[in-house]
Amino acid sequence: MDVPVLNFDHSHHKLKIRGLQSPVDVLTFEGREQLSTPFRYDIQFTSTDKAIAPESVLMQDGAFSLTAPPVQGMPVQTALRTLHGVITSFKHLSSSQDEARYEVRLEPRMALLTRSRQNAIYQNLTVPQIVEKILRERHQMRGQDFVFNLKSAYPSREQVMQYGEDDLTFVSRLLSEVGIWFRFATDARLKIEVVEFYDDQSGYERGLTLPLRHPSGLFDGETEAVWGLNTAYSVVEKSVTTRDYNYRTATAEMMTEQHDATGGDNTTYGEAYHYADNFLQKGDKEAAESGAFYARIRHERYLNEQAILKGQSTSSLLMPGLEIRVQGDDAPAVFRKGVLITGVTASAARDRSYELTFTAIPYSERYGYRPALIPRPVMAGTLPARVTSTVKNDIYAHIDKDGRYRVNLDFDRDTWKPGYESLWVRQSRPYAGDTYGLHL
Repeated sequence: MDVPVLNFDHSHHKLKIRGLQSPVDVLTFEGREQLSTPFRYDIQFTSTDKAIAPESVLMQDGAFSLTAPPVQGMPVQTALRTLHGVITSFKHLSSSQDEARYEVRLEPRMALLTRSRQNAIYQNLTVPQIVEKILRERHQMRGQDFVFNLKSAYPSREQVMQYGEDDLTFVSRLLSEVGIWFRFATDARLKIEVVEFYDDQSGYERGLTLPLRHPSGLFDGETEAVWGLNTAYSVVEKSVTTRDYNYRTATAEMMTEQHDATGGDNTTYGEAYHYADNFLQKGDKEAAESGAFYARIRHERYLNEQAILKGQSTSSLLMPGLEIRVQGDDAPAVFRKGVLITGVTASAARDRSYELTFTAIPYSERYGYRPALIPRPVMAGTLPARVTSTVKNDIYAHIDKDGRYRVNLDFDRDTWKPGYESLWVRQSRPYAGDTYGLHL
């Protein structure tokens, strides 16, 4: 008696790897996407080529298409969404008589920034300019690879230090400090992924409405819908106040007014007072990198934690940065009004339909999404540096009218104009009154 062989239909999701001639048939995949974080798709596939070499896959451009299930009478399948990136991981999992099983990881090129760890000084550049400098000069990205769509005009910073951080952590930290977030889009013409940077709600994609429809058993009617909606609410800070000290204007008042973006929400409580956010002037909430600006950004970050929303869906169109509305009288009111998707986890297999879980926050006109604040690295001890001068072989230090110095930090590899290797720094010395102290 012959034993019947169960053959699943080959997956309708497609993976293409530039330069790879071997046939690729997707077996299963799991992907994670989140705002201000590079996406990651782990894709298992089978191939009749049982000897695919790592060098033929790693660092190659890849494209993964999420395609609708085949419809009777329509043999041509249309890709609903295609993710472009680079292959950063390759595994040979197993082999049989007929085929081999492999796994690759597809990530955007921006994920490669984690492989570059630097110590560097940046002077007289804005945060967007620093990010662009790193993307262009260190990672050879071009103008079509990223775009800044910013509402605010950001001031130049005298000096910014990268200390033992990989490039992705460093640029993400700078962006998080000023509330700039990013997501990934696709340029269908060039067939590349594009990093889009935003600092307000104009970066949200809008227009998608899905019904609330609970799946029955293992069959969901092949209709794109959402279900499993749940909400979690917390009491968060009602207002934020900031204060700082600028030695150059020591008598200036640097305490900001309380910033309250709740619109009278009585489920918030308390004041968060932050000192030393590193700003130079009190300013107003629209003046980028002023005290009032940081109060606003911090409060919006708190408000992002007030409501955490989750759900499930069969729609491959859901992605971070998309605002959706849910139809259905049974849907929670917050979903009917509109929510911003901040993260998704998606998976499918040859024998399992596409399914996605998502996290979201309520859409609001009063405040927008802000990435979590990434802490600055801690420097233990002192840093070796050399006092510099504008005059070659000068035996005296070059100082300004306030007695400040410029120094060349030993870890910095960039070449600067002599005497301009850093911002002006003050000398530190113990002081115990007139004629008492120590000159270091």
